[in-house]
Amino acid sequence: MMKETTPQDSFDFDSRNHCCPRLAYQNQGTGVAVAVNLPKFHRGDGRGTHRNAWNPCRIVKKSQLAICKPELPPIAIAVANLPTQRLSKRPNMLDSVFESLASAAPKWQSTADWPGDSLRLCGENGIFSGLAGFAQPHGGGKPWNTIDQIEALIGLAKADLVTTFIITQHIGAIKRIAASDRLEREPGNDSPIPTSVLPNLLDGNAIASVGISHLTTSRLHLGRPAVQAKRVNDGYVLNGTIPWVTGAPEIQYLVAGATLPDGRQILVLLSLNDNAEGTIQVGSGVDMISMSASCTDAVTLENLYVPDACLLSGPRDNVLAGNSPKGITPSGAGGLQTSALALGLSYAALDYLREESAKRENLQPIVRRFDDEHQSLHHALRAAADGDLSIDSATIRSRANGLVGRTTSAAMTTAKGAGLISGHPVARWCCQAFFFLVWSCPQPVAEAHLCELVGIED
Repeated sequence: MMKETTPQDSFDFDSRNHCCPRLAYQNQGTGVAVAVNLPKFHRGDGRGTHRNAWNPCRIVKKSQLAICKPELPPIAIAVANLPTQRLSKRPNMLDSVFESLASAAPKWQSTADWPGDSLRLCGENGIFSGLAGFAQPHGGGKPWNTIDQIEALIGLAKADLVTTFIITQHIGAIKRIAASDRLEREPGNDSPIPTSVLPNLLDGNAIASVGISHLTTSRLHLGRPAVQAKRVNDGYVLNGTIPWVTGAPEIQYLVAGATLPDGRQILVLLSLNDNAEGTIQVGSGVDMISMSASCTDAVTLENLYVPDACLLSGPRDNVLAGNSPKGITPSGAGGLQTSALALGLSYAALDYLREESAKRENLQPIVRRFDDEHQSLHHALRAAADGDLSIDSATIRSRANGLVGRTTSAAMTTAKGAGLISGHPVARWCCQAFFFLVWSCPQPVAEAHLCELVGIED
């Protein structure tokens, strides 16, 4: 059903031409409507399209552009309508989402176990919009602030770290798309035009990821860019391998980085379902000791033509730094979101210890000590998210890494032999805790951890 919008930006798009989806965007303040073709690309792994990212789109006439918005469930509206209320006091409806995620979490074990149902649940309940810093579309809702986002990430990670990790990459892509400084602009409208994929990404009908770590950390030691870009007429040709892409065989969209011969960098938007000149080879997912269901793998680009219409940012030096997305750090070394995920996983292990302490009195002082440490770190995370510049994010990350490692180890010690059995939650948490030692871990944090292991003090 078509609904009149409130006076703010709204999105829809025209699916009449399935081979070339179109952006339909209107700024309600100016009344300007725009339709822009978004070229498609070919997934070169022979797997075909897993799902149709355009199914949720309606056929619309130009006269109807941007007079409708996707419905979001009551939870998204309820949370957004509480501007002074932290998610630590969230409605029970959000808790029910976390409970559903936690009940499904044991299923996500291998690369064949992509958590699509859990991702859709989060999209349907407005979690993607909230984490991406977007206002809820109905009821006069406001965006979640950075503390709300931190609290949501902690709750999500406590329930299901695999799904939450995928969500962080999805949100990172959304923010890079929304913050684009190079998409076409409508004359007289100073706001960048969001791409046609944003509505589907926000409601969970399509999932995106980012392939940008090679611009700052991964494979820089090789002495040449992992992904190289060459300027051609009306676009770029990309060659190389993006070493780490979460959800590589399952996602529909990828925000990818590449480097030009002069050292400048670009960010582009790729649609992994579609056809264009060149190919995209996608791995099926790497088997790891944990997080395998995130389907993280390499993506190889071979003479892939990317038109200017899909250029998100650049070319310029250090393209990731020049146009920071709003809200908490979407990714990268020392980002608060990574520490929030570590704290959430640690809370899951702490809850197990607390339950056991009700039956074993000797655990009670251990639980109290852990509880104090969790609350201290939680407070520091909230303060840093709220803009306290005296709190160093790398220090928080170091504390979070250490805490999740010790709490999960304590849970394993408490669980004894049962904790070593495959399928026991403590076994899953212990393996997942190692993830934080390698995921976007700043070198100073890694070195501090090594020094701590051998008793070297600063």
